[in-house]
Amino acid sequence: MNEAKEKGGLWKTVYPLVVLVIICVVVGALLGFVNSATAPVIEENARIQAEQTRAAVLPGATGFTELDCDLSLLNLTGAYVEDSGLGYVFTSANKGYGGDVTVTVGLNPDGEIVGLNANVSTETSGIGSKAGQSAYTDLFIGLTGDSSSVDTISGASYSSRAVKTGVDAALAAYAALVQ
Repeated sequence: MNEAKEKGGLWKTVYPLVVLVIICVVVGALLGFVNSATAPVIEENARIQAEQTRAAVLPGATGFTELDCDLSLLNLTGAYVEDSGLGYVFTSANKGYGGDVTVTVGLNPDGEIVGLNANVSTETSGIGSKAGQSAYTDLFIGLTGDSSSVDTISGASYSSRAVKTGVDAALAAYAALVQ
């Protein structure tokens, strides 16, 4: 009798474990399928969003060609020349308070900032998010050389420093690649 109870006890322990393993395998396979089905759509949406952001920071742009350069040396994630000669767009990701702040800077052929977009969606709403608002980003329009003439935002120094770092990276990249 004891032997039967021990076998039953072992089965009561193993059975739930087997069921959980099967559930995990099925759920893992379903997640893999959903990921493979949605990954191309997500990538295409990201490409379209990036293209729209580039066009927004360089008004009148008709299309962009990616520059062939070592982006890591320039602290950039993207470098583009506008197809009709309107200027250049540089993108970088810089550490803010809540995560990376993606900064996209449009420069005219003379190296003057004509547009700036700072994606501060990872920053604290109402504080760090101020670094992405036009009241702050417009301070960079017309700059050449560096961003030293623009102060950081009090209370949002990490976020605004990330924007300034992105602007400086774009201006340095312009100087290194174009001049």
